[in-house]
Amino acid sequence: MCLEALFDGSETSVAGAVSSDGTGVTALGVPMLGRQDQLAAVCREHSIRTVFVAIGDNEARNRVTQMCVDLGLELVIAISRFAMISTSAVLGRGAALLPGSVVNAATLIGDGTIVNTNASIDHDCRVGAFVHVAPGVAIGGGVAIGDLAMIGTGARVLPGVTIGAGAVVGAGAVVLHDVSAATTVVGVPARPIERRR
Repeated sequence: MCLEALFDGSETSVAGAVSSDGTGVTALGVPMLGRQDQLAAVCREHSIRTVFVAIGDNEARNRVTQMCVDLGLELVIAISRFAMISTSAVLGRGAALLPGSVVNAATLIGDGTIVNTNASIDHDCRVGAFVHVAPGVAIGGGVAIGDLAMIGTGARVLPGVTIGAGAVVGAGAVVLHDVSAATTVVGVPARPIERRR
């Protein structure tokens, strides 16, 4: 989780990060300020008011984001300067648009959702909260994606399809029809292989 982070073109710097075990990725050049369970103390010590939750797992990102909200921290939206977003698109708190991502007209992206590298979401889509749209995904117009869904690398979702909450679309899948909640689909065309509780 990055603290004092905002990547929307305003070039706000990152004060530091916390993680579950207090270690970080040294190659990122971001100072580690402590463990996740020390978040309240770290924020007080460094006068931090804004955060960006950078956790890949949808459920963990949701849980930690709620912890931040409970602490009264403001969630920022992270937008790469190499992302393209329509002026009519709406982004939820804590959403992330990575380099090369595209979000087209009249699309709604939910809180805490990641639109990863070179992923494209066309017009009039509704993407729920804490969704991960993996690198290279292409989502056609008018698609609805439920909360906590995962759309795997390179997947294609045809226009008008609905993907239920908690569903998983496998890497490279081509989704022609609606996907039920908590269902995993794979292949071309995508077919269900698993249903979770």
